Amino acid sequence: MVIHLEQYLFKMDRELFDLNVMEMDKVLSDFYKKTGVKSDESFEMVNDQGTLRKFKINWEDGTLQGRGIKGFFSPYDAAYLFISQTTDGVIRVSSPLYETLPQENDRDSLNEADGTTLAAIKGFRGDPEIWFQFYQEAQAFLVGANDNQLVCLPYINEIRTFDYQTRTVESILHRFKGRVMLSDEVGLGKTIEAGMAMLEYIMRGLVKKVLILTPPSLVQQWENEMKRKFNQDFIKADDPNFKKMGVQAWSHYKKIIASLSTAKRQPHRQAIANEHYDLVIVDEAHHLRNRKTQAWSFVNAINKKYIFLLTATPVQNHLEELYNLITLLKPGQLRTYRYFKRNFIDSKDGIEVKNSDRLKDLLSDVMIRNKRSNVDVRFTKRKAYTATVELPHAQHELYDDLSTFIRNKYREQSPSISRFQLKNLQEQMGSAFTSMLPTLERLAENPKLSVFDRKALAKFVERARMIMAEEDNQNPKIQQLLEILSRFGDKMIVFTKYKTTQIFLTRLLKKHGLKVAEFHGGLRRMEKEEQVAFFKEQADVLVSTEVGGEGRNLQFCHGMINYDLPWNPMAIEQRIGRIHRIGQTRDVFVYNLVAKDTIEHYILDLLDRKINMFELVVGEVDAILGDIESEEVFSDLMMENWVKADTKEDIEKGMEKIGDRLFENKQQLLKQKELDDRLF
Repeated sequence: MVIHLEQYLFKMDRELFDLNVMEMDKVLSDFYKKTGVKSDESFEMVNDQGTLRKFKINWEDGTLQGRGIKGFFSPYDAAYLFISQTTDGVIRVSSPLYETLPQENDRDSLNEADGTTLAAIKGFRGDPEIWFQFYQEAQAFLVGANDNQLVCLPYINEIRTFDYQTRTVESILHRFKGRVMLSDEVGLGKTIEAGMAMLEYIMRGLVKKVLILTPPSLVQQWENEMKRKFNQDFIKADDPNFKKMGVQAWSHYKKIIASLSTAKRQPHRQAIANEHYDLVIVDEAHHLRNRKTQAWSFVNAINKKYIFLLTATPVQNHLEELYNLITLLKPGQLRTYRYFKRNFIDSKDGIEVKNSDRLKDLLSDVMIRNKRSNVDVRFTKRKAYTATVELPHAQHELYDDLSTFIRNKYREQSPSISRFQLKNLQEQMGSAFTSMLPTLERLAENPKLSVFDRKALAKFVERARMIMAEEDNQNPKIQQLLEILSRFGDKMIVFTKYKTTQIFLTRLLKKHGLKVAEFHGGLRRMEKEEQVAFFKEQADVLVSTEVGGEGRNLQFCHGMINYDLPWNPMAIEQRIGRIHRIGQTRDVFVYNLVAKDTIEHYILDLLDRKINMFELVVGEVDAILGDIESEEVFSDLMMENWVKADTKEDIEKGMEKIGDRLFENKQQLLKQKELDDRLF
């Protein structure tokens, strides 16, 4: 009799079968490592049908590869399969027992000695081998509430976990009992730790109903990460299906992601208050720093068993903020605010601490703070360079004239062209005239506009087309782009905001003999994987729209070019974050291309001169934007300053005013770091 040494239950991912590839989950990866399979070394596997195929492992990509992989796995409908190695060395894939169980109403099959566990249970027959097999399966899923070993790790995707992260999750479960503030320094993965702890609670049967509250801009990101990395399906509160149900949706759905600003308002506020949540996660929890606000009282009133507060900046302006956050987690931990103020605050501005050792002990009961200086992660350096180009006369003239048109329209009380369209047109012009042209053409044919406006726009269209006819040869940004690519001598990502610019750049770079991979939102998942693989293995350049700056790790590359510059610093940071992140082993080079006297030129000067943006640690940009971003979208602030200015001096004066606010925020961040060193 052939004995299976040990069975592993792995998840079968069919997404890339047409490429003769399957992404491995951690369980499958661990199995092959245990059996000693080496990279690119052929080995055989057999399935339940007796089909034998040869496969290889690409350890770098984490994939199983081989011709016929789709046919090999085609007999199986199950999402999970068993894999084992027998005593004679054969690697065998098989269906889980529950896939072969007879139907409940099939009495004949239940009475047959058909070798299934269910038949043995129903008939109480003694078959040691079946019961042992059943015992092995049960052992694989047996999890006690007090077990120390994390069971979620094999079921996490696309994540390389670090020791400090697993220690954090263990502490959440056992020491903090599920009520904790995760305050890791920026870039260390608070979201990952929260997701791991959530999944651990779910797998232990302790959590079923989950509410995640985030800033509006992070709702989509949280949904993507929960799905891709933790296999958890959440519904967004702004999803059409959710909104269609009205307030009943809050009780109908078990896993919800909502913006804090939406959830705290009626009627949602009351509907949430009527529910009981096993777990509430609040990202960017420093927005709850004032207990007199509606947001603080709303979160405090939620009926919840466990709560995770995530923030890298538990103290921003005053130690009272820390007191308010801790009170949400564990009321009474810091006693009354009067007591806290008398014993721990040592200055009128509230940022100096006394009795820091004593306060540190109290905080350690409710708070985890991992710092870059004491974790097992290496961060490489970031080096940024800006190439400022002079636009040719015709391009510069069109840019100025069209900016004046936009400025005049934007100032109108009831503009015939929406301010959103005007802002978009201004941004497109800063990318490439190619991107701007379709918008200009649509506006010029809009019958709702006055004859005067349509004629003016038609002239702009004509001038833009003339420039485009010569753009390949007379575009100084293109010349700089080609020079940088030639000088860098390694793989490079070129980012642009617009699909039209992406198409233009791809065509032009191919014309100059470069191998170019493309990445944009119109590609299906398999096509995206193909393009990333092509970039990694063969291509010189990846030309990507903003979608490449979201949720995808490209650490095998260490150079990127901002062909156009987003007006929001966080969008720039997200682009850089694709290559400058945990797992990057080389210093990262960032090149910015910008035309002189454009709005992008002023924005870049502001960010570089006032806050040294490109020298900041990942995540610090968000902390510096702080109150500015909460009051008004940064890009809207830039546009307002641009359109209100009549002269170059007006623009510079307005930018300086915004820069002063950023500089003050940066100084405040330095104070926070000093306090941080004393408390954590």
